[in-house]
Amino acid sequence: MNKEVFFLDDKNYNTEISLKDNQTSELLIIDTMKDSVDVDIKIHLESNCDFHLVISSLNQNDYEKTYNVKVYHNGDSSVSKCEVFGVNKQEGKTNFFLEAIIKDDSKSNYCEQKIRGVLLSNKAEIKGKPNLIINTNNIKAKHALAIGRLNLAHLFYLQNKGIKKNDAIKLLLLSYFNVILYKINDETKKEELMERIFNEIGDIE
Repeated sequence: MNKEVFFLDDKNYNTEISLKDNQTSELLIIDTMKDSVDVDIKIHLESNCDFHLVISSLNQNDYEKTYNVKVYHNGDSSVSKCEVFGVNKQEGKTNFFLEAIIKDDSKSNYCEQKIRGVLLSNKAEIKGKPNLIINTNNIKAKHALAIGRLNLAHLFYLQNKGIKKNDAIKLLLLSYFNVILYKINDETKKEELMERIFNEIGDIE
């Protein structure tokens, strides 16, 4: 399997990935850039492919971030999973647009889309649009969208354990990055990345 894990450092990131028959790949992106970004990703899948995309984004100040992801199922019996997670502070605005296009005469493909976001202020915004373009019945597909505030019950539990409120909130926010962090086998590197993200989140107003 080809696996790529990286911190986004290009505010106009564009990539196109093509998987031939029987290939598998994972693309795992952590975005904590203090800037507006425009990300465009296109994935082309032939038959018996397996592709997994995870994007974890932190947005703050008044930046606007847009992520456009398109997956083309051109063959049969392929799997695509796209999961995006957003944490927005202050006046940050984030747009997640996921689209999967399934070839009309294809069969036995599986497509999954997930968008999750948490807002830390009344002025922060996250917009999500999962979209499946399917003209065949021989496929399994699902999508989910959930955007809201922190779970206060979880926050109360951590504070009862003696954790300061600011740190408790940051620990809860780390869950939006853990899908990527848990895929890193090197424990030292995982701890370094976790500490970096914790610091990037900064103080919670």
